[in-house]
Amino acid sequence: MRRRVKNPENGPGLRPAVRLLVCIVSVVLPAVLGQAQPAGAQAPAQTRQQEAPPAQAVAEQPPAPAVKEEQNRGSIDFGYRWILGQGGSHDVYRSIINLGGGPKLFQAEASLRRPNGFLYDRIDLHASSWGGDPYNTALLDAARTGVYDLRIDYRNVKYFSSIPSFANPFLGSGILFSERSFDIDRRYLDGQIDFRPGARLSPYLAYYHSSGFGRGVTTFVSDSNEFPVGTHLRDGTDSYRGGVHVNLSKLNITLEQGGTLFKDDQQVGFSGVNPGNRTTPVLGQMIVLKDLYQAYGARGSGIFSRGVIEARPSSKLSFSGQFLYSKPSIDVKYLQQNSGNFLLLSTLQVYTGQLDQSLADANRPHTSGSWSSELRPLRRLRIIDSWFTDRFHIAAGSLLGETFLTTTGLVTSNTTAAERLVMNYNQHQVEAVVDVASFLSLRGGHRYEWGDASVPASRLTPQGERANLSRQIALAGVSVRIGSKIDVNADLEASAAGHTFFRTDLADYQRGRLRGRYHASKSVAFSGAFAVLNNQNAAQGARLDYQSRQSSLAVILTPREAKRWSLLLDYTRGTLRSSLPYLVPQDRTQETSLYRDNGHFGGAALDLALWHGARLTIGGGFSLDRGSRPTRYLQPRGSAVIPLWKLVSWTAEWRWFGFDETLFGFENFHTNLFATGLRIAK
Repeated sequence: MRRRVKNPENGPGLRPAVRLLVCIVSVVLPAVLGQAQPAGAQAPAQTRQQEAPPAQAVAEQPPAPAVKEEQNRGSIDFGYRWILGQGGSHDVYRSIINLGGGPKLFQAEASLRRPNGFLYDRIDLHASSWGGDPYNTALLDAARTGVYDLRIDYRNVKYFSSIPSFANPFLGSGILFSERSFDIDRRYLDGQIDFRPGARLSPYLAYYHSSGFGRGVTTFVSDSNEFPVGTHLRDGTDSYRGGVHVNLSKLNITLEQGGTLFKDDQQVGFSGVNPGNRTTPVLGQMIVLKDLYQAYGARGSGIFSRGVIEARPSSKLSFSGQFLYSKPSIDVKYLQQNSGNFLLLSTLQVYTGQLDQSLADANRPHTSGSWSSELRPLRRLRIIDSWFTDRFHIAAGSLLGETFLTTTGLVTSNTTAAERLVMNYNQHQVEAVVDVASFLSLRGGHRYEWGDASVPASRLTPQGERANLSRQIALAGVSVRIGSKIDVNADLEASAAGHTFFRTDLADYQRGRLRGRYHASKSVAFSGAFAVLNNQNAAQGARLDYQSRQSSLAVILTPREAKRWSLLLDYTRGTLRSSLPYLVPQDRTQETSLYRDNGHFGGAALDLALWHGARLTIGGGFSLDRGSRPTRYLQPRGSAVIPLWKLVSWTAEWRWFGFDETLFGFENFHTNLFATGLRIAK
């Protein structure tokens, strides 16, 4: 008996992206080697010498049963990208674009079909943007009819932000350093398998994972000063759930039970001399940080239950509802050690060292539910009624022990706190839709939103706080359809001033949206939209004035079903203004925050079919803002696909990014990207 030797390269340590690539290449490569023969190539001699059977023998043979053959398709697009002529701020380029150079797997797909297969009869694989780009994806979708349906979705997202003009108190001094920046990788894995899909009882299992890790810059805050320091971030969430679908002819029910595990860790450290953001003494003392260590760790867990029902008792009535209950809890540990020269404003004492230790926990029961029904009492009348509620409260307690090293000795204190937040939100909406004619529909309705929130008294709110929400909203709309060429929709909603939770909530507002499409011919189509929002809150301490408008127009040209060329043009005009008073933290004087946006946005894409299947695409986009922060952004691009053999094509792409700011020219950047590679498709 031969012993099977395991190949360590094919073991469980092989990364999912490599496995996916191997699978795709195994589908595409044999097709290239076996089918991409030069024109005029002859078949093997043995095949050429075979003679056709006599006609009588063919007639006597019984017809073979129809057997579906396996169908395997796939494509892979890979190559190399160069960053050419990069100039300007590299940090701002990474914050906005963040495309890198080097070898790349731009896209890969594989589709496997095996009718009546034992393990599967359908597998679809997809991957995109692997090789260091900021957004990588991989997707597996597999099924066997009537047995199972499996879907696994993986995403890796890189978040980078370091804008020199943001959170920079020394910007006027020429120091280009943001005190709020981060470089984080976030990974998501979402998988679900359904057993016996479509059957009356269909159980399922699902798993979700989210994690993040990276570094950044944050601030350590002491009395009268802030110090920028480095930080390490790491968090993770795992969610497990399972349930069953009940599928009947007029009723569908889903029952689900699950649990969640959560962790969040942050460490902050510094060693040296950090003068912080304050350059002047406080009560004769210069506030300086020399050493710092902070460690924050949170662990949480919770269970949740969910139920969903959808029913269609008759042709005139349908309804659906959902209920969700969860009870998460969290425990937090905190440690802080710092040394330097500090001032405790509560006692006006100077101290050179500090040790803080804290323990805290919180519980958050959360209940939400929704219900909607659609009644059709008449042929041309529909009445849609919906209701939603969301209720949660947070009960938390903490213990903080502090020790200060002063010139007179050690000063210690212990502080306990108990907090409770209660928040309830409700919404009810009823709307009627009347088909006045075959080309005209009218809609009208009413939405009522109400709720309350409260927090107990604390050092920040000695009297406690309580807020109420009450908002009456009128709804209206119209739809016009003239043949198959014109389609216009308009929606309006308005509310008089009421009670809101926050100063920037919708209070006394009017919102409208108009959308239309016009098919001038089979090859020419126009679409446009207009949206406006006015919001004012005249309550004491709020005095918010906000308005935004947006208009857009798009043209699509596809002559002869885009066999030779197609053209897409789009343009958007947007304006925004906001006025909101605020208190200056340093001296608590009142100022007004004014913000303006006056933007033009557009793009174009021309696709040309060249010789023997070659295609050329040119176009790009632009953004021009003349508001509070004048900015210009240009992104022209061009790409080409040229067939080389039957299944192989050469690809090339060029992009240029130009970002210019009038007020902060040090954040400008201009970058050329060029990528080329091969596309193999079966």
